[in-house]
This record gives sequence, structure tokens and C-alpha cells, in this order.
Amino acid sequence: MSKQLKALIAVSLRYANPQATDRLRKKGRKNLSRAIISQYFLSGLVFLAVYGSMLFLTNFAKMPGTFTYFATLFCLLGLSQGVSIIFNIFFESKDLGSYLPLPFKQGQIFIAKNIVVALSVVPFIIPLLVLFFLTSLKSGINVVMAIFISIALFIVVLLILFAICSLIVFGLARTKVFQKHKKLMTTMLLWVTMAVVVIGILFMNQDTADSYVTDRSIILPMLPLFHITHAPLSSSGLMSIAGLLVFFIILAFLVKWQILPQLYEQVTAISSTEQVVRRKRKKNQNLQQILQRYNFELVKNPSFITQVLSSSLIFPIVFIATFALNGDITLHDLSIKYVGVAFFGGLVLALMTINQTSFVGNLISLDGENYSYMQTLPVSRKEYLVAKFKVGLIIQGGITLLLSLAAGLVLRASLLFLLSFVIGGIFGTILLSQFYFIRDYRLLLIDWTNFSQLFLRGSGRVGLIFMMWGSMIVGALLIGGYVALLNMMDAVLVNGIVLIGVVVIGLWLISYYRRSFWQKLDQVSWQRKIDLARQKKIK
Repeated sequence: MSKQLKALIAVSLRYANPQATDRLRKKGRKNLSRAIISQYFLSGLVFLAVYGSMLFLTNFAKMPGTFTYFATLFCLLGLSQGVSIIFNIFFESKDLGSYLPLPFKQGQIFIAKNIVVALSVVPFIIPLLVLFFLTSLKSGINVVMAIFISIALFIVVLLILFAICSLIVFGLARTKVFQKHKKLMTTMLLWVTMAVVVIGILFMNQDTADSYVTDRSIILPMLPLFHITHAPLSSSGLMSIAGLLVFFIILAFLVKWQILPQLYEQVTAISSTEQVVRRKRKKNQNLQQILQRYNFELVKNPSFITQVLSSSLIFPIVFIATFALNGDITLHDLSIKYVGVAFFGGLVLALMTINQTSFVGNLISLDGENYSYMQTLPVSRKEYLVAKFKVGLIIQGGITLLLSLAAGLVLRASLLFLLSFVIGGIFGTILLSQFYFIRDYRLLLIDWTNFSQLFLRGSGRVGLIFMMWGSMIVGALLIGGYVALLNMMDAVLVNGIVLIGVVVIGLWLISYYRRSFWQKLDQVSWQRKIDLARQKKIK
């Protein structure tokens, strides 16, 4: 690897992980790139262990249909994340112009940025590595050979996904329609990609209820991957290897011929293209209405919306839609003693949908340099942030309300259960929205260049993935424990204790946020907070 490519990768890693870089600097770490990559490596080992324990019980060697199902599932997730992140890193980032006067080849910049994309996408498709290894192992292949096959095949599939995503993004961006209607076409690109993922997952979930006992239908495009892991030296395995390599080589040449020669020109042209948007001026608006309109405009970026939805809403939406298609679970005739579980389920839904990638968790930092400009206006910081929080709460509350109603209708819940579920969801939204809004203020970043930098503040990518999966696992365990207690003890007593506990804790948190944050806003100057945010900029 050349020194130039290493330098580009190091810069890209720092741009993508500003918080992690800042923490490592404070700890006195000298080789920041190695430290950041080590964190990714360790998180990868953790995910391998987690997914391995989840997939270990299935004998994929005897279930090619189930193998192709999981391979398609994780490839679709990788495709969705890849398109979104590639567009974000290349077209929404503001750093490409800095490379123009430097002696870097366009291919080096492309590779360096795609390595950062890879580190962002790998956590979503790391189960493929487990899937390949378990299939080879259960097929009687030597452990060493199984490891080699699974790693090599995983790398090839990863490169194929990147090539497909790059061709989709750069191919569409080259069209005159995209250049003329950038915002509309960007929205369509990201939403269509997400729709393909959701529809694909739903289509695959139409199998029978005992699909985990018997095999599923085979998804033919993924069958060569099964042949390679199951019997790589057989005629079907060798043909699959040859076909996969030919397909990869074709994609690689397309990327080399169609993207790399015009990378600078295309990205610079699209990034600098500004559409003239004529907004209607509304007369007689007060300050609150102006701030509300401004904050709603902040979240209209299609790339930001798509990344938020794909990070925090895609799993709940898929779960709800899956129940809608299967239609096997109903809450219509459930005993009234479980009404508290419905309320608690609403809290869990809020926990699953609100995290550090949510709208309310990034609304302050989305201001960017505008946050500095606000200090020149005759408006108090408390008034400004309260107006901003109200907008974030409206957005998150609306999302939670729609998901709660959808889940209640899909599960055919009675009016009482539906109302309890909605109230629990809204109550959880109020608490979690304050937590993540205050977190955004505490980790304020105004010099960001892409949305990934905002999402990875604080806990980094490892924390984000664990938060997403952990909320679902913890939520399922809590609901399961609640139901078990209702079946073992007096329902009125259990529901009473849980209700009192939740309400007391919730009111205490609201009071705590009020005392520790909202009442202290006017005690800290605008300039001090801006100076602290500027110190986080990566030099």
C-alpha cells in the first residue's frame, strides 16, 4: 500500500470518527489510525460471537433455502446502507475539494473513501461471514479451509456490493435529470433503495410458520454462494466460483471505466449544484413560528432522512409489516390483565425507534455554523432550544404515534389495548427525546462534514449497533418477564407496581432534566458553548 493511500485512509478515518479521534488524542495515543481500526476489529469480533450464537443452531448445510434467505437478507441490508453511505461520503461531504491541489490519484481517493464506507457497512453484513463459516463447517470441510473460504467469499461479496452501490449512485448522478432535479432524484434514490430492502424482506417472510424447522424456498441468485461454502471442489462449486469471479471482474471494470476517470468532475459538479428554491414569504409570523419553520427545514435533507429511517425505523417497520402479512397473532381476545403489557410495549417501541441517529438527537448540531450566527440575534438560547426541542418532539411523537397505531391495528388489539400502547409510546418518546436532545447539546458538533459524524458521536459505531440490537433484545426480555410475572402472581398487584414504578421514574426524569438542563440554559453563554464545539474539530 502506497504512502499516499495510507494518508488518504488516515484522513478519511478521522473525518468519519471525530469523537473517537478526539478521545484517543486525549489518551495520548500516537497512531490514531491503528487505534481506530483496532476498535472496528474488536467490535467485529463481538458481532461475530453474537451472530454466531444466533445462527449456530441451524444446520445450513442441509437447508440451502434457509441459507439463501439469510444471505439475501443481509445483502439487502448492506445494499441499503451502502447506497446511503456512499452518497453521504462522496456527495454530501465537503472535503473533496481539499484534495484538488494535492498529488492524489482519483482511484486512491475512491479506494480510501470506500474503505471508510466498508467499515460503516460491515456491521450490517458481518452475519454473512458467520453464515459462510457455519455452512462450510457443517458440510464437513476442514476448519482451516472453512475459515479461508468464508473470509475470501465474504470479501468478494463485500466488494460486489460496493461496486453495485457505486454504479447505482454514480450512474444515476451522471444523468441530466439528476443534475437538474438533484433534491428530488436524491430523495427517490434513497427511498427506492429502502423500499426495495423492505419489500424484499417482506417477500421472503411469506414462507410458512414452520420455516425454521423445514427448509425455505431457494432464492436462486444466492444459490452459488451455498455451492461454494457447501462443496467448493464439486462441479457446481467450481462453476459458482468461476461465475462469481467473472461477475466481480465485470463490475470492477465498469467502476474503473465509468466512475474513476470523472470522479472529481462529477462529485464536484453535483456537490456544488444548488437549486434555486423560491419560498413563499409568510407575513405576520411571530418568533416561535419562524423558529418552527426553520427547524422543520433542517430535517428535510433526503440523505439525512433516509439514514435516520434506515438506522432507527427499518426494523420496527419490517416487524410490523411481517405480522400484517402473516396474520397469525391477534390481541383482540387477550385478557384485560395484560393491558399493562401493552403500555410497557409502547415504551419499548419508543426505546427501539429513538436513539442517537434520531431526528431529535441531532437537531441542534444540524444547525452547523448557523448555531454561531444565532448568538447575534435578540433571542435567548433557552427560548431557541425550547423551540427546537418542540419541533423534534413533534416529529418523534408523530412517528411513534403512527407506528403504535399501525402495530395495534396489525395485531388487532382492542380499543383499550391500543390506547394503552399509544400512551406508553408517547410517554417513552417524551423521556427519550429529552435524553437524546440533551445528549446532542452536550456533544455539540458544528464543523461536521457528513451525517455519519453526527451519528457516531459519543459511543461510536460499536455503541450505535449495540444500542439498536440491544434495545430490541432488552425490550423483548422485559416484556417476556412482565408476562411471566402476570401469570405467576396477582395481576392487579403486578400491574400496580409496574405502573407506579414507571410513572415515578418518568416524573423523576422529567424533573431531573428540568433542573439539570432547562433551568441552567441561561447560565452558560452562547460563545462558551460554541468555543467548546469548535475544539472538537479534527485538525
